[in-house]
Amino acid sequence: MIVTEYELRANWHKTKAKIITLPPGSVITPSARDFIRSKGIDVQIEGNGLQDIHKSTFSSANQSIDRSSRLQSFQEPNVLRETQAQAIAQAQAQTSISSGVKPEHMTHLRTGALVTKTHPVIAYRGQLDLFQCELVEAQGFFLQAGEEELILKLEEISVLCRELMVSEVKQEPFQWATLMGLTPEELRERSHHPKKYFGIDHTPLSYSHGPIVAKLHHLRAKSREVELYANRAFTDETGACSRTDLIQALNRLSSAFYILACEARSRKTQELNEKRVPLGTSNRHIHLSQVDLEALFGKNYALTVQKELSQPGQFAAQETVTIVGPKGSLEKVRVLGPVRKNTQVEISVTDCFKLGIKPVIRDSGQHEGTPGLQIAGPVGKVDLKAGVMVASRHIHLHSNDAKEWSLKDGDRVCVKVESQRPMVYE
Repeated sequence: MIVTEYELRANWHKTKAKIITLPPGSVITPSARDFIRSKGIDVQIEGNGLQDIHKSTFSSANQSIDRSSRLQSFQEPNVLRETQAQAIAQAQAQTSISSGVKPEHMTHLRTGALVTKTHPVIAYRGQLDLFQCELVEAQGFFLQAGEEELILKLEEISVLCRELMVSEVKQEPFQWATLMGLTPEELRERSHHPKKYFGIDHTPLSYSHGPIVAKLHHLRAKSREVELYANRAFTDETGACSRTDLIQALNRLSSAFYILACEARSRKTQELNEKRVPLGTSNRHIHLSQVDLEALFGKNYALTVQKELSQPGQFAAQETVTIVGPKGSLEKVRVLGPVRKNTQVEISVTDCFKLGIKPVIRDSGQHEGTPGLQIAGPVGKVDLKAGVMVASRHIHLHSNDAKEWSLKDGDRVCVKVESQRPMVYE
């Protein structure tokens, strides 16, 4: 018999009784027990006498007690009380099972087998459920990132996890041939040798690898946690494991996620390799207009090529000039060709200090607000009103490369320098 709060309230409001008598095998629900306590009602079971309603659970399997024994129970050693509590819990479970009611603190391991919810196999199942939830969340994340191939591979892993659950519950051997097209042996081989298969080394996880790689490593860590729970569930004190098939599959699942992370890193590295530009530090130099070139070197003068530059059609000329500022001068400043529409002097911040002019950072061709100085050549001088600048960091890019990389003149990018002292230029 199950005693509910509703039934107790209905009967108590009629009788206002201080003692209620229940038949053997009765089970009082938690809400009914709270009601009994609130009204100060005593409970006795037919044939068992007065019951201790203050215990956390209750059925007719509890031993009969009197009020003096209640006080004594609080004075018993902890170990004895725990032993008694375990015995009572077992008795309660047996009584509930015989009455057809499953105790709330227990669950079915399999048909006809009740265990506590802290049972290692139940804990393993819970972790496997949680892992499958995280797989679905990750698929949503990859959907937003446009990673359709990863979504499909995670779906294959989800199917494997569902099969793992079914195999354990039905106590059937778990058999699988491949995952992501790889056998268990191939999964292990690739995860142990990423340099051989993906062109990257084993390296600690870093934010620089990007959110896709971080998410895959998160799933890998979670799969290893599920494997840990499986080991607790199926390995005894001697180290013998009853479900090595499940353990092996979970172990290879960890390898699969590492492989996916390596593939993502390799893909990103290849993309970076495709977008490489040469890095250089340009020394001070000057671009001259045709008018100023003739004023400095003579009428109808043409520059003489000394060395071709990396950008097609650009060259360093044999000709040099002297630039003069309010505080000093710099000799043998190289002229770059061909001639331009307007004269432009590109120097460093240190050069500006030596010349006595204010350093102004500008993109090439943006002369507004820049200082001027005097330029001296072999046959004449030019007083430049503006056009002296410290050049902004810039990339010389062929128009075909710009189109391929979806860039246009004036766009701003970040450039990562890969060296013994790596850094990122914004």
